[in-house]
Amino acid sequence: MATTPYTLFANWDAANRHTASGETDIILSNTGGRIVSWVLTTSDTTPTLPIGQGHPLMPFRSRAMKLAAGERIWFAGAGATASLGV
Repeated sequence: MATTPYTLFANWDAANRHTASGETDIILSNTGGRIVSWVLTTSDTTPTLPIGQGHPLMPFRSRAMKLAAGERIWFAGAGATASLGV
């Protein structure tokens, strides 16, 4: 499983997004002391959901998930850091 580190922003940004090329197992890890928010979409359109209403991932926690082909996971958080294992 390859892991990519991310420095997150206070808004949804394509730099902090991953698109599944097929059915994909992932693990999203919050590697810092701030809350990371995440949301799933099926297009490259920036989510309209406010960051505070995304799914929270608390500091130093991880969440394993399965993405469907073409599904995108977006993650954000002002001053937060994360890693994504694919």
